[in-house]
Amino acid sequence: MATSADVPGDLTLIQHDILRAIRGLSRECGHPPAMREVLGRVGLGSLGALAYQYRKLEGKGYIRRQPGRPRTVEARLPGETVFPSELPDASQFPPDARPLPGAPGETALPGGTGQQRVTWVPVAGRIAAGVPVIPGDPPAGYLPLPTEVVGRQEGIFLLEVTGDSMTGAGIFSGDWVVVRPLFQAPRNGDIVVATVDGVELEGTVKTYKKAGRKVWLMPQNPAQTPIPADKAQFAGKVIAVLRQV
Repeated sequence: MATSADVPGDLTLIQHDILRAIRGLSRECGHPPAMREVLGRVGLGSLGALAYQYRKLEGKGYIRRQPGRPRTVEARLPGETVFPSELPDASQFPPDARPLPGAPGETALPGGTGQQRVTWVPVAGRIAAGVPVIPGDPPAGYLPLPTEVVGRQEGIFLLEVTGDSMTGAGIFSGDWVVVRPLFQAPRNGDIVVATVDGVELEGTVKTYKKAGRKVWLMPQNPAQTPIPADKAQFAGKVIAVLRQV
């Protein structure tokens, strides 16, 4: 950590710590860090607070990022006139894949023919326990997923599942679900991500069911009970499930 004596007049102490964290993690990992990795090394309480400091540092010219590209943050420490990628030994920072023309968020795999494509999908947090699903929260990072699986849909995001309420649908604790925002009411049988005030404050993955005027969030586990969902807010529909084996 820096001390106040180390910080030039246009930087705060926390901003100096953020720059050092970005630089240190870049060297250790061989690539620019995700925001959550930086958050673990500085004295801030949330990703939102870190995002605010990122904007301040960008305005002062100490960090730069490529819009719409994950893990591209670079830090210029006080007294330095260029960013690391502009130095002669910039090869220690592996080049990122370049987006394909006309496909925002889509990337051709390095060394490929251009036919193998991935979409960088933001990780929004955990569902059913832990981090709430709050629109506008900065992503915890990004994962590359095959475009053939997730498509090119705008606004999709990833959530890590905890709990066993959906095992009957093949969704287990530790799985990742890809979620597409909903712009209309769900249909019966859709697996949805929802929050229900007073019942599931952190959000939950359940099957949507409407019977008459009554709406339910149905678990796919006989040990769990349905959740009344007349006042539920739906963050999206699950379109894919990922599992590490």
